[in-house]
Amino acid sequence: MHIYQTIDEAVAAVQSHNGSPEDFELRMDEKLLDALGVNMAIVTDAILSKGWEPNGFEDCDGHRRFLYR
Repeated sequence: MHIYQTIDEAVAAVQSHNGSPEDFELRMDEKLLDALGVNMAIVTDAILSKGWEPNGFEDCDGHRRFLYR
C-alpha cells in the first residue's frame, strides 16, 4: 500500500499504470485533499485521459482510497 504525498507522484503513478483500472487504487494523503478540489482535479484529468471512470472512494486513517473502472 502506497500513500501518495504529492500530486506529481500521483499523476505519474496513474500515467505509468499499464493494467486495468480495477487493478489500480490511488491512496492520497489527506493533506492533498484541499477544500476546492484543485489537487484531485489535476489527478482526475490524468484518470480521464486514460479512459477510466471513478468507482468510489473510502476514507481511511490519514488518507483517502480512490477506485476506478
